[in-house]
Amino acid sequence: MPRPERLDGRWRQLSNAGGVSCGVRARGRGFCWGRNELGQIARPISGYPQPRPQRVAGRWREIVTSGETTCGIRTNGALLCWGYDNHEQAGGIDGLYVLEPLRIGHGFVSVSPGITTCATKKDGSGWCWGWGLYNQLANGANTDSGDPQRIPGRWRSLRVGDTSGCGVRPSGCAACWGKNTNGQVRPGAPSDVEGVSTLPGRWREVDTSASASCGITSRGRAACWGWNGSGTVGSGAPDQVAGLHRFPGRWRVISTEANNTCGIRTDRRLWCWGSNEYGNVGNGSLEPSFSPYRLDGRWSSVSLAGTHTCGLRGGTAWCWGSGTAGQLGYGGRDDRLTPVRVG
Repeated sequence: MPRPERLDGRWRQLSNAGGVSCGVRARGRGFCWGRNELGQIARPISGYPQPRPQRVAGRWREIVTSGETTCGIRTNGALLCWGYDNHEQAGGIDGLYVLEPLRIGHGFVSVSPGITTCATKKDGSGWCWGWGLYNQLANGANTDSGDPQRIPGRWRSLRVGDTSGCGVRPSGCAACWGKNTNGQVRPGAPSDVEGVSTLPGRWREVDTSASASCGITSRGRAACWGWNGSGTVGSGAPDQVAGLHRFPGRWRVISTEANNTCGIRTDRRLWCWGSNEYGNVGNGSLEPSFSPYRLDGRWSSVSLAGTHTCGLRGGTAWCWGSGTAGQLGYGGRDDRLTPVRVG
């Protein structure tokens, strides 16, 4: 088993996707590393990945990346985005790239970037912009928009995948919308495109990806729904899941991305499952994991990408999976099938 390598400094937040990782250290210092052919780490475009953290100017509350587009919220509530902008998801109006952090607005408290970007404000309003072919903007137009579109109602959180979005309202009611071919929008009822579809029960958080969606109820129970052909739902069998698949125990967080899912229980134990194509599960294997696998240690957060996974453990950052673009942050480009410390 590879020996963990150290990632210096104390980290408050981490995000990773598609060969890119970003995070915020103590006192609001922001960093990104990995691929940069689209300007997604806020450095001049280069075909050479950055295997060590690069400073992003300013003081940040969080920096979140989709692997191609990156957005961050500064400590004053200003939202800025940069990187790939082919559907105006980074807020640009001319060209494919936003090469420096571009201010979208102020008063924001959370952001979920991607080919469609969604964010919430302090007043509870929800906004989405970018690609809208499958009603990801929840406006029924099925077209792109570079201008933020108001999602009806008030929202506590919003998450967006490539083709669908989900959100939780202040009341705990949750809803999803967009492409539903795997039943990720309307559990147990696959279809083409759905409007805003309310989920049963009360929820604390909901996340969505191309093949499945997952969430935690207001009572701390975790569930996933959609297609489990690659293990994303964690139901133990590679098939379509009818309705919600519920997990035992109480959960603090759950996240799904690119056919992999990870969650942390209230005892801070980290569990992962899914396709494991790049070693995303962290179990030392490349074989699919159709049921949850427990990683060693006690964890405070986890973030998934298509090629790798990162998490925080005792204030230190750890990543595992594909390292070909330097996205694991330990200074090398070798793959790691178990957690390696960033630094």
